[in-house]
Amino acid sequence: MKDNLETYKIWAPDHAVWTQWAKPVLFMRPPVHERKELIVPTIDWIPRADYHTMIIADLPGEKGVEEGLAFARLGYRPVPLYNGVYGARASSMIVPVEDIVAALYKGADVLRAYNIRSDAPPVFLLDSNRMKGAGKTPGKYDNRWCVFPQDMPSASFLLKEQIQNIIVYSDEIQNDLSHILRRYQEQGIKIHLYNGKESLKEVAVVKPSHFKSLSYRFQVIMGLVRNASGGFGGKVPEATQSGSGGRRFGMG
Repeated sequence: MKDNLETYKIWAPDHAVWTQWAKPVLFMRPPVHERKELIVPTIDWIPRADYHTMIIADLPGEKGVEEGLAFARLGYRPVPLYNGVYGARASSMIVPVEDIVAALYKGADVLRAYNIRSDAPPVFLLDSNRMKGAGKTPGKYDNRWCVFPQDMPSASFLLKEQIQNIIVYSDEIQNDLSHILRRYQEQGIKIHLYNGKESLKEVAVVKPSHFKSLSYRFQVIMGLVRNASGGFGGKVPEATQSGSGGRRFGMG
């Protein structure tokens, strides 16, 4: 198996325009169970890479990696934005990410065989399960996460790169993503949604609550657990009985 740095560099090569937004969090350690094979699906709703179009694949679990490789086969540059830490035990994690890690490591073999241009348009990979599950559960490893506007290119950068359209490949546009897409839309970039069932359609992103508010990021982070590595994830302290009869919180 490749080491973590080698695997990350395959997904985020130094020469690629969009590498600066790739997240290294899920490459910190290899998967416990190596994936034997990875089947890249066929995309039939886009014929080839469009250099004026950016894709955001906001899909559950490893499906985002698989679809990202399918877009890579068309000429897109897949950019992993996964920012929830791979905890010590899979059973303790609120958001399961082991299958994503295994797909990233196995998918590196597939991706390395593709000849993708350094200026190829991006497909950003997100896990649509990133905020699901009961947070702050004592004894659990809370690795829920979200994306902020700083995690993706600015509208001005996209326009400089001639990006005029964005396709969100997902069942819906989640709240955290809407804070980013609304900014793009206000600068004239068209937003489209494709859910895999209905035809591709242009959508108007509704202004989310606390849009461009200085308190938005603070309020969101307060509900999550930040990790020293830069991603999201940490064990939630368990309540224990103190000698005085009161309750205190410890790591168990």
